[in-house]
Amino acid sequence: MDRWLLLFILALPMVGKAQVVNIENKRFNNDTARWSGYATFRFSVTENTQRSIALGANGGVQYIKDKHSAFFVTDFTVDRVETNAFRNTGFQHMRYAQVLKGAWSMEAYTQLQYNKPLRIDSRWMIGAGPRFVARNGEVFRLAIGTSLFYEHEVDMENVIREDALRSSTYTALSFKWEPHVQPTTVVYYQPKVGDASDHRVAVEGQFKVRAMDRFRVETRINLQKDTRMSPGIPTLNYRWENGFSFLF
Repeated sequence: MDRWLLLFILALPMVGKAQVVNIENKRFNNDTARWSGYATFRFSVTENTQRSIALGANGGVQYIKDKHSAFFVTDFTVDRVETNAFRNTGFQHMRYAQVLKGAWSMEAYTQLQYNKPLRIDSRWMIGAGPRFVARNGEVFRLAIGTSLFYEHEVDMENVIREDALRSSTYTALSFKWEPHVQPTTVVYYQPKVGDASDHRVAVEGQFKVRAMDRFRVETRINLQKDTRMSPGIPTLNYRWENGFSFLF
């Protein structure tokens, strides 16, 4: 398939499910090819106020030139919550990075998200900050990053629930037991600037197995706590996903 046609398909309006979107597990391991990408299909079980079963897809493309890189990822999920009608969730995320010196880089990003089950009609953010790869070995990888971002959120009643500045700090840990087996763990902490009692915490574990040259299977569990949810939505929820990816 022509690369530009694939990029267009991936860039169609698709937006994610989680309250805190984990971009770390969507980064590209390939840092040599100028162009790379993936497409993933999955199913999941979610528990918040009700149990739901969902089908979804996501994809991404990355471009690298010298010390500069940019990638775009997108996600789309169709939910059926018990006997209710189908509801869509998703996100679009674009990020630019420039290597500064050694293991340090500076990144800037923007993201659009909506989540009907959690009563988020739209959430837009833009931010920037440094990233440090403390360890980048063949078996063990550790990355730490922090940023400041502005966030604007509107709920399902068209009421502005968030118009504020937050910080985002994360630690990402990954292993490679074998050439095709990779478990990862990521922890996010996102407090509101000036009010640490208003915060989000997300912990995600993921296990990937590359079954064939261009195919990968994966399972992921995500636990999240948000102290500022819409009325009727619990502060703690989880998401479990299974899927397979096509790499190109």
